[in-house]
Amino acid sequence: MSRCFLFLLLSSAGAFAQLANSPPVPQWLAAPEAGTTFTQTVKHEGKLLKAVLLTASDGAVEIVLDGKTLATIKAADTATGTDLTQQLGDGKAHQLGLRVPGKAKTAARLELNGDLAAVRWIATDASWQNAVVSGPTDADPATNPFDLKKTFDAYNSWQLAKPGAQNQATDPATLTFPPGFKAELIRSAQPGEDSWVSMAFDPQGRITLGKEKKGLIRLTLSGSGDQKVEVIDDEMLECRGLLYAHGSLFANANNSKALYRLTDTNGDGIFDERKELVRTEGGVGHGRNHIKLGPDGDIYVAHGNNVLLPKNLDPDSPLRNYAPDQLIPNPWDSSMFDGNVELPAGHILRVKPDGSKVTLLAGGLRNPLDIAFNSRGDLFTFDADMERDVGTPWYMPTRVLQIVPGGDYGWRRGTGRFPAWYADTLPSVIDIGLSSPTGIYFGYGAEFPQKYQDALYLLDWSYGRIIAVHFGSTVTQETFVAGRPLNVTDGCIGPDGAMWFTTGGRGTQSGLYRVTWAGKERYLSKMSGRTIRHSSGPEQYADAMRERSVPGGWTPDLSFTFRCIESPDRFVTNAARLDLERSDPTLWRERALAGMSMHALLALARTGEKRDLPAILDAVLKASPAPTLDALRVVAVAISRHGTPDNAQQQKLMAWAAFPADETFLNRELCRLLVYLKSPKVIAKTMPLLQAATTSEDLLYYPFMLRYLKEGWTLEQRKVAFEALNKAEKMNGASTFFKAISDTRSELAAALKPEEATQLAAVISPAKPAVLSAHALPGHSFKNWTLEDLTPLLAKMDAKTRSRDSAKDALIRAQCVFCHKVSNDPALPAGVFGPDLVQVSARFNRRDLLDHILNPSKFIDEKFRYVTVKTSDGKTITGSLESEDDERVVLKPNPLAPEKSEIAKAMIKERSVSEVSPMPAGLLNSLKAEQILDLLAWFESMK
Repeated sequence: MSRCFLFLLLSSAGAFAQLANSPPVPQWLAAPEAGTTFTQTVKHEGKLLKAVLLTASDGAVEIVLDGKTLATIKAADTATGTDLTQQLGDGKAHQLGLRVPGKAKTAARLELNGDLAAVRWIATDASWQNAVVSGPTDADPATNPFDLKKTFDAYNSWQLAKPGAQNQATDPATLTFPPGFKAELIRSAQPGEDSWVSMAFDPQGRITLGKEKKGLIRLTLSGSGDQKVEVIDDEMLECRGLLYAHGSLFANANNSKALYRLTDTNGDGIFDERKELVRTEGGVGHGRNHIKLGPDGDIYVAHGNNVLLPKNLDPDSPLRNYAPDQLIPNPWDSSMFDGNVELPAGHILRVKPDGSKVTLLAGGLRNPLDIAFNSRGDLFTFDADMERDVGTPWYMPTRVLQIVPGGDYGWRRGTGRFPAWYADTLPSVIDIGLSSPTGIYFGYGAEFPQKYQDALYLLDWSYGRIIAVHFGSTVTQETFVAGRPLNVTDGCIGPDGAMWFTTGGRGTQSGLYRVTWAGKERYLSKMSGRTIRHSSGPEQYADAMRERSVPGGWTPDLSFTFRCIESPDRFVTNAARLDLERSDPTLWRERALAGMSMHALLALARTGEKRDLPAILDAVLKASPAPTLDALRVVAVAISRHGTPDNAQQQKLMAWAAFPADETFLNRELCRLLVYLKSPKVIAKTMPLLQAATTSEDLLYYPFMLRYLKEGWTLEQRKVAFEALNKAEKMNGASTFFKAISDTRSELAAALKPEEATQLAAVISPAKPAVLSAHALPGHSFKNWTLEDLTPLLAKMDAKTRSRDSAKDALIRAQCVFCHKVSNDPALPAGVFGPDLVQVSARFNRRDLLDHILNPSKFIDEKFRYVTVKTSDGKTITGSLESEDDERVVLKPNPLAPEKSEIAKAMIKERSVSEVSPMPAGLLNSLKAEQILDLLAWFESMK
């Protein structure tokens, strides 16, 4: 507890958040006699993505399910994983047992991993039948066999393929398939062959493999089973995309930052000509990915959100006129993950085979690793989520998207993403849930049953599976291949009618696999020609989804466009709106303003001028007497692009925005608009929603929005907001979710007057480093700053050039203002517990001051030490010593709360002074280096 005392002590809500989002600690179970079986009933209801049992023992232990032995685990320093997905995914109750042949002690933790953040753990403890508990497995952290850095749960299973973990690709006999399918391992990557991230068949049937670090290798397979491996390139860096077309090999080399065309000019099997087609700057994380041949003969290229657009981009590209379009820009966004992303974020390019024309087809994506065309020429991708955002209202799941010309799929940095129901984005075909997308391809040409020929296959790297997406009246997903590990990177249907795929990535062991059908049902054909998505709009507009151009510009049939722009099919509506946006607004402005179409008004908001704002807003209020999601989106885009409306129009909007409504998303957008307009009633009207909220998204969303309002709060309303954040903190989520709770809490607390802070101390939990959802975010954490990290920067720091606004933000985020007086500025809270820091730089140089912040327990002033008292009735009380006499000791557990604890001296069993500072270490861990320098400069400016 001694580390938890800050401006306010860690409340029970905050403590529970850590427990709720971390796996439980298994208890060692001691076998009273040889042959003891410890059992527990296990039942999983709903979708089961992966079930992994981690088992540790100091002797052999058998894993038993419903009386049948599944595996025998040997003694080891780290827990051993056993995949039980197939056995536990039927929704029935099972008896899971650990049988100990000898007298060894054993422990286990079962992870039942459902969709999104739905993860549940069952750990060995006293509730297991025959259990004799002998202590926790983490009693000695150095020998904890369940340390997440040593053991691999479902999300971490790819690490089982890391160098040293195994020297051959996963045995195909351990893979699971639908009945009738089987796999063979064609080749494991040998030393010097690197890890494989891409593959492609050449016209001769040979396989080209892209190495993760540098170069390409060619694998030739003979009918007798002999394999010939040769290096065909040793210069291009990380070719994530490979394509044979137009008599050449096209390669998208991520770390070389270019798309190349390689040609064998004399037919000797050596690529003697290399032409750079497209050069792109930017990062290489979410970088230059897979490529595909389009039905038009062009090369289609997938790029992640770290790649910048090429300089030679065609100005007449279908995707244009994109913007952040946030009604209230969030100042945190630039400091969040991918905060440097530039629009249009992840995108799809269309490139002429000779590189003469590069077109921006679509954007607003995060990291589309691959793309695939169906039999009618529709384009699809499998876009990645930001797994750190699970639990937040801006989380976007991994999703299959149909890519159309001009499509903006809403990915924005930080909190600014477009939800799927925004009128200026497009919905997914299917949301997949937890996954790490890599390659995708259709099953056309496979010698499989018809169902599997028509399927779209999605490769999920982290969870080790290939998902088959089936299209019909509804779109469904099915796990087609699964393994542990099965770090799949790329695949295709080969010329032999089999499915081929590779494993690898992040330096892991690679393998090349071949999947065939051996069932009784014979395949029917090699190409079904089925249509994947039927448009419900006019058939003519299905063609409008593909780019159309005419000499001299674009002139749509306006009558037809306005008839289609309110189609129930959002793809038709989107195409019609884009047609308007490509046209001269003078041709359709008055019709849009006079009509009832929100999508036409949205087109004008996106392409019009500032002078159009009043007319657009008036038209919205006339066409939609009551707020709708589409109407609210037009208002938001119009204001974000053209500025704040005048006072009279603001009053009209506040009167129109009837809040609260009876729909979740509508309420969120109404709250956002009213906060932007600084409505004097929005805080009061939000309170019932906040008190009734049950989802993590709503519990975070409303305080997140209301924090922009510094005035107009009652004490009770502030209490409701803090209580909502405390409630959210108990829920499952990932690091950004907890960081957003922390930052929202900090900003709300920073707006309190000292007397308010004292009165609300019991419900304000101090913000803290984000708690990681153990299955979703391995290795993701904030920077654990040390003095050695920052010392080189101190000598170069010029305090006069640092940002005071950034410093003020850092003082709030690092929570300095809650314990200390850091300024004479009345706009900043003045903490009443810790030392006054206004003149701290007169006593310490910048390095020593930084040392004290990073290592607060290095020196503790006696008057700020905490006293811990253990009483004879088993209680432990910690706090500052308020007073003491011959009969009693008075402690104040919370420095800002009025409550005190009086302990009779006769009850005191043990008393100690803490050697750990009430100020916890790690307060700077959520800051960037530049913010820390700004903070230090702040104190130096007040000498």
